[in-house]
Amino acid sequence: MKPLGRQLVAEFTYCSEDILSDRNALECALKEGILESGLTLVSITGKQFAPAGVTAIALISESHIAIHTYPEAGHASIDIFTCASGSQSVNRLLEFLKDRFRPRTVKVMEIHRGNPLELRQKNWLTGFSGTGFEIKYYIDEVLLSTRTQYQQIDIIANENFGRMMFLDRDLQIAEKDAHIYNEAMVAPFIENQLRRFGKVAVLGGGDGGVLREALRHGPERVDLIEIDREVIDAARAYLPRVCEDAFDSETSRIIIEDAMAYLEGGHAYDAIIYDLTMHPESITNVDRTEFLRAMFSRMQNNTAPGGMVSMQCCSEYDEETVDLLNVLLPKHFTNIEYRKSFIPSFCENWIFASAKVR
Repeated sequence: MKPLGRQLVAEFTYCSEDILSDRNALECALKEGILESGLTLVSITGKQFAPAGVTAIALISESHIAIHTYPEAGHASIDIFTCASGSQSVNRLLEFLKDRFRPRTVKVMEIHRGNPLELRQKNWLTGFSGTGFEIKYYIDEVLLSTRTQYQQIDIIANENFGRMMFLDRDLQIAEKDAHIYNEAMVAPFIENQLRRFGKVAVLGGGDGGVLREALRHGPERVDLIEIDREVIDAARAYLPRVCEDAFDSETSRIIIEDAMAYLEGGHAYDAIIYDLTMHPESITNVDRTEFLRAMFSRMQNNTAPGGMVSMQCCSEYDEETVDLLNVLLPKHFTNIEYRKSFIPSFCENWIFASAKVR
């Protein structure tokens, strides 16, 4: 799983004593702050302790907020946890509470919840990991950090790997070794002397790297199906060494649509390249096994007789995904081959698969 949540842990010291000892005042302030910040209140409850201190907890649609007070020390401990997109509502709530508590000093720590569990540190970005370790990347410069309708996009500059694109903290591509990843996705079609490398579909791949590699081999047409236009725009602006002019090629066609829905239309591709995640939990409510089963079925139905598919799979350490693919892929494809390629920016071997349509 890689859900993303944002948690602010704040310590207010030397606060106004009135609110610290008054349960009703604390609950009213919390309720008003939630409403004014744009969050959605579900319920609120509190407890007045003897001889001093109050705890108030609010359930919100986006998660929860808890405040614990210590009147004898003039102190309030605040925990704001939300899965809401962006950060403005959380920041507004924190500012509202500062105004009500009137603390002399404020200390705030930000934690990113999910996978990875990350304490936000200046100049470092921790990548998503589904295995037994995490990788931190040093940030020379943040080139882009934005939340789209679908995901968080971060593009950073790193001394060793050049410009790097992350989607929901999951590293997608790095300038330094993009060629390794992109070649691994396209090579099976060329090495197996695919009967006809004519019509090609790239599912996902909004950074443009796989599209660029496919165009190098002279296909009749390459359709790139990407749900998030802002990923393509970001690649154009910040990753020209990865995508070059692939998006503007007369041979390429850019389709902004969900890949699963697009494949309902019925197509006849000679090659389909799956450059989407094998961990779709953050983008769909459908069980992962059911999602992949449906996706592979549609890929099979949209590949012409004699055609092939290729896909990026997972880390060599992600045995759960490997086992799942060993069950699902043979139901739809034949001549299944796995290969490993070491991707330096991933810091591990990555598994790629190719197969022929039954």
